[in-house]
Amino acid sequence: MTVPPVAITLAALLWGAAPSAAAPAEATAPLLVVPATPPAAAAPEIAAFTRHSRYLDVRLSPRGTWLAMISLEDGKRALSFVRLADRSSPARLTSSPDTTVTSIVWVNDERLVASLALADGTLAAPRLTGEILAVDPVGAANKRIFGYKAGASSSAGHTRRRGTDLAAGFVLGRAPGDDRAILVTAHALGESGDRKARVIKLDVYNGQQTDVMLAPALNASFIQDERHEIRAAESRDDQGRYHAFLRTEGGWTPAETLPGLTDGSELEGWRSGARKVLVSEQAGGGWGLWEVSLDDGARKRLATTRIGPPEHLLRDRRTGEVLAVESQPDLPDWQVVAPGHPLAQLLSGLLDAYPGQHVRLVSTTEDQRLAVAFVYGDRNPGQFLLVDVAARKAEPLLETRPWVKPEEAAEVAGFHIKARDGQPIHGYVTYPPGQAPGTKVPLVVVAHGGPHGVRDLWFYNPEVQLLASRGYAVLSVNYRGSGGYGRAYEQAGYRHWGDLMMDDILDATRWLVGKGRVDGDRMCTFGGSFGGYSALQLVARAPDTFRCAIGFAGVYDLRMMEGNDEWANSDFVRSLMRTYLSSDQALLESFSPALHADRITVPVLLIHGKKDVRVPIAHAEALRAALTAQGRPPEWLVEPNEGHGFYEEKARERMYRVVLAFLDRHTAPRVAAPAAPTAPPK
Repeated sequence: MTVPPVAITLAALLWGAAPSAAAPAEATAPLLVVPATPPAAAAPEIAAFTRHSRYLDVRLSPRGTWLAMISLEDGKRALSFVRLADRSSPARLTSSPDTTVTSIVWVNDERLVASLALADGTLAAPRLTGEILAVDPVGAANKRIFGYKAGASSSAGHTRRRGTDLAAGFVLGRAPGDDRAILVTAHALGESGDRKARVIKLDVYNGQQTDVMLAPALNASFIQDERHEIRAAESRDDQGRYHAFLRTEGGWTPAETLPGLTDGSELEGWRSGARKVLVSEQAGGGWGLWEVSLDDGARKRLATTRIGPPEHLLRDRRTGEVLAVESQPDLPDWQVVAPGHPLAQLLSGLLDAYPGQHVRLVSTTEDQRLAVAFVYGDRNPGQFLLVDVAARKAEPLLETRPWVKPEEAAEVAGFHIKARDGQPIHGYVTYPPGQAPGTKVPLVVVAHGGPHGVRDLWFYNPEVQLLASRGYAVLSVNYRGSGGYGRAYEQAGYRHWGDLMMDDILDATRWLVGKGRVDGDRMCTFGGSFGGYSALQLVARAPDTFRCAIGFAGVYDLRMMEGNDEWANSDFVRSLMRTYLSSDQALLESFSPALHADRITVPVLLIHGKKDVRVPIAHAEALRAALTAQGRPPEWLVEPNEGHGFYEEKARERMYRVVLAFLDRHTAPRVAAPAAPTAPPK
């Protein structure tokens, strides 16, 4: 693998002191790649893996005057601005003690909006507060323009209705034909039960609100066209079934009732100028991406993907034209469908310049003259580049984890096999760097959370890389029920949390042992959230397969899930979770590790945050009590100030020290008992 250019520091970006090695390439030459630095002698300290990424997002303003970036240091986010003309940095907005910036959208060249959130551990996305902050990059002047702290009236004297003052808002994007407004989905605070979201137009200067529309279904998400008009919506019902709606002259219309669309069509975008809708559908053992005419239903196939549907589209922001289609069957892949377009040419050039890595264009100016690209790989945590599209000149901006040396990291390889019942299953294998030929290493089987709609992906995973740096192979399985492989694959896991999904992981484990590079007598399970459930359910289901199990923020008694806060006021969520899990109490009991502690005969480590509201610590306490009653009390680590996953870096470092020590003890080679002495010959 070729190592990416060494990114300049933030200070160098601000003052233009970029090292000569990072100079842009000429338009006719490949983009510059800097040779690797020599590898270090020793494995990095644990803290190198437990630190958060330093930079999370970089966005160009519409006319390219500013770069806005979200950084993270010591667990605190900051929003900074750089004026590209002189590389000055006039403003920096830091997080308050109780809220943090989680996403940003430029409204015009002098104002952006930021969504505010509360950190809730590392296994769950930050919890949005529903507050929206308007920010002026000059001096970082800011004010809340939406949410319960926004005030009763705007600066322009427009009095807002109380129902919209006490609401949670989530930014959709810019408003059509108005460079001082955004579109927001709003949910009134204090409402109990299930409600459809409203869309409002929000002035980002005075906070004035205008009602736009009501969602066609519960939990609907909206799709805007290239002109920022809302043209479509999609949702899932309480049985997990997908539904799509198009906005026509008569209101919301189910997509499958229109020519050229079926109930198997999933919305991917809308091109109003061309009067076409973009859809993906399963076809012929793979998936296709089609453009469908809204006038007569005529269909044009743009791309074909294998194993899973399209993951991401690169589009012209002015016309909505699809330029390239990304899929992630294992390693991510791009298909360029408009090779003559400057952005498609840029993408192809970056992929050529960074072989073995992946590229996404995360932001462009309105005229698409400038772009921000993100380059990453299994051993490269990622870096942002500023690119002059026409000149094909790329300037490294920021590295997400500048302390990581890619040449010292482990390679991540994808696999596709069949489970015992013929179900295809997918995943990734990571072997420790420098594993000597003919040797076998201990294995840690790490299951992802979710489980539905979530999957493991090919990228730099600090947890996996930490384990590999300490000599462990790591197996990550996208068992049935995972997202990313289509509806049927996800639905195949419904009501099979404790049996078929676990069998997929077991079958992948046995397949890997058969490859001859891992020691089948030195294996442990480990995971967080649903992965914590999996770690314990696996050793209960196959007690002779593993040497130990580590459950982190796991669900251990499925009967307790209906008491979670997220279920309390939502018939929809209760029904959906019964679809996923079943309402059969006997089945839930049979799938609950805490009720089958007699089957768990290996050493167990339980880790939990005392403030976890998604999976309350009562789950871990129930399993701990059950194992203790069996005479096998688990090792126990609780952080009093952490939630669903540990967010504070020192807490994460403490946790992984305990995890590694536990694994080292219980995957050590077995020592053969000394032979009995023989009697001397007479």
